[in-house]
Amino acid sequence: MGFDAMDGNTLAAHYACIPTKIDGKLGLLSLNTATHPNYRSKGLYQKLAEQTYEQWSTKFDFVVGVANAQSAAGFIKRLGFNDLGRLNLRYGKLERSALGNRTWTQADIEWRSKSPRQHLEKRILNNGMVELSMRPKNFPFKIKSLVSIAGNEIKEDLVHTSIRRGFTVDWINGFSSRLSLPEKLKPSPLVMIYKPLKCDDLEISSWSFPDFDAF
Repeated sequence: MGFDAMDGNTLAAHYACIPTKIDGKLGLLSLNTATHPNYRSKGLYQKLAEQTYEQWSTKFDFVVGVANAQSAAGFIKRLGFNDLGRLNLRYGKLERSALGNRTWTQADIEWRSKSPRQHLEKRILNNGMVELSMRPKNFPFKIKSLVSIAGNEIKEDLVHTSIRRGFTVDWINGFSSRLSLPEKLKPSPLVMIYKPLKCDDLEISSWSFPDFDAF
C-alpha cells in the first residue's frame, strides 16, 4: 500500500506500507520511504504518505512503524505520529504480553523468516510460542524474540524447550532495561511511532525486531 512520485521515467520518491494486525484490528506497517537525491526538500515523502493514509483510511485503523531518529522526527512533526519510545538492545526476559502485539499467522512467520535481507532461524517452543533469532552483522551474539501464532495454529511436530531469556531488540511500553549495553553494539536509534486513522482505543504493549523490517 503506497504511492510513487514519478518525473517522466525517473522515480523521484517512494512510500510503501504493508497490512498488519494488532488485537484483531487491521492497520498499516510503514516500511519504506525513499527520495531521489535530486528531488529532496520538496516535501514529496510527506505528500505520498498523506495520500496513502487518505486512500486507505476507511479500510485500516492505524499506521505503526519503526523509524530512525531523523525519519521519526519528520513523521511526528509533519504527519501527526506519536513517539512511543526508542527500541533498545537488551538482555532479559523474552516473554511479552498476549495483547497489544503484532498478530502473526503461520504463513506470516514462514514469509518473515525467509526474508532475503536476513533469514531468521525459527524454533517452535513447548509453550505454543515461536522463537525467531538472528545474528546481525557485526554483532557478537544472536538476538531472539518470541511471537505467538494467531489461534495457536502451529502445524509442526518438532518442539523445543522454551528459553525465556536472551538478547533482543525491542520496545515494551513502560519498561526500561536495567542492563546497559555498550552504545557501539546498539543499532542506530530506532523510534516506535504510531498514528491512529479511525481507531483511537488501541494500546500497543510491545514491538520486537521481527515485527518490522529493519533487520
